Amino acid sequence: MKVKYKLRDVFTGSALVMMLIFALLLAGPAAAEDNQLDLDEEIAEHATMDNLESIMNIIQNYYVDEVSQEELIKSAIEGMLQEVDRYSNYMTEEEYQDMQEEMEGEYGGIGIIITMRDNELTIVSPISGTPGDDAGLQAEDVIVEIDGESTEDMDQQQAVDRMRGEPGTDVTITIERDEEQFEVDITREMIDIPIVEGERYDEGRIGYIEVSQFLQETADKLSQTITEMEENGVEALIIDLRNNPGGILQESVEVSSVFADEGDVLSIRQREDEEQVFPVNPDRMTTDLPVLVLVNRGSASASEIVAGFIKDTDRGKLLGGRTFGKGTVQSVFPMDDGSALRMTTARYYTTGENIIDEEGIEPDYVVQYDDDPIEEEDLQLDKALLAVEYYLDYGEWPEPEDISIEGEMAEENAEDDIDQ
Repeated sequence: MKVKYKLRDVFTGSALVMMLIFALLLAGPAAAEDNQLDLDEEIAEHATMDNLESIMNIIQNYYVDEVSQEELIKSAIEGMLQEVDRYSNYMTEEEYQDMQEEMEGEYGGIGIIITMRDNELTIVSPISGTPGDDAGLQAEDVIVEIDGESTEDMDQQQAVDRMRGEPGTDVTITIERDEEQFEVDITREMIDIPIVEGERYDEGRIGYIEVSQFLQETADKLSQTITEMEENGVEALIIDLRNNPGGILQESVEVSSVFADEGDVLSIRQREDEEQVFPVNPDRMTTDLPVLVLVNRGSASASEIVAGFIKDTDRGKLLGGRTFGKGTVQSVFPMDDGSALRMTTARYYTTGENIIDEEGIEPDYVVQYDDDPIEEEDLQLDKALLAVEYYLDYGEWPEPEDISIEGEMAEENAEDDIDQ
């Protein structure tokens, strides 16, 4: 959908006032009082727009350094959007093209998803297998500098532009984590995201599928992977949505539809509570295999929609840590000059009417730890395998106390099996 906004002066100030006065004389005393309020509002609105134009002229003519009209307009737009929310932003033509390339799953950079949280540039998640992931960046790390430049006055898109670049070039980012700051040197690479990857465990009984983002064809690739696994005798699935920052809303609906052939996936509510419900796609291939979904603090947006659907419908279980809590929908409005506006237009709710924004989703089995796991060890996946093996052996899911590990973990707890 192409949305165009053009501001034009239809009347001069005097002509507008004369027309409104004429309307007052015809309408009588009661209507006159109401229309006087309309007149005051119209005058106030024009005065405000006139002030904006006057200020721009003053800056262009008298500011000590020369400032172009284009720069002033762009700054004014960005200033307005800063008052809206942290997810809305203006994109130049080049920035808009970069965003479209990212949605196709390939771009040059370090492979992290960022957002603005409490006016700080915050990592939502590193993308698995990218330079940012290999460098040890984590969800909720705050980026305070990029190549020595403070991010304090930098918006989200400007930060993205500074971290992207030609493969093989370096970027240094300064991270704040747990009130400590440190620098991380990262070499950019071409980020070609493997959207869906799968393998089998437990002598082929359990299929493990990692879904890295919700981009074009995510649901198609997931369906194909599950079909191949079922043909090879897989009896249960683990869907890994950890550090999955989300993506396209409709893809989250399509992915959810893989696990159910009826029901509503989510609802979104726009201004004045206008509601739109997204049902499952009945034409999508579905699987009846038992499902466990891995989530963590880096699971956001579309990931939370799928996780919420699985949990609310009792279709399966969630294991890991509480999700990020991004429950808003952004729409992109292309402009005639090639630029675009990305703006929050709705909030979404899970099928169980749970709001996700700022809250996140609590898993059925809480398995988290204070220290980073060593590279060869994945405690959350190990516990997920135990839970699924228990289900396949006994026909029911284990109790949370038999699986969950919260906070700092003792070594012996990491090796505990389910009490059978």
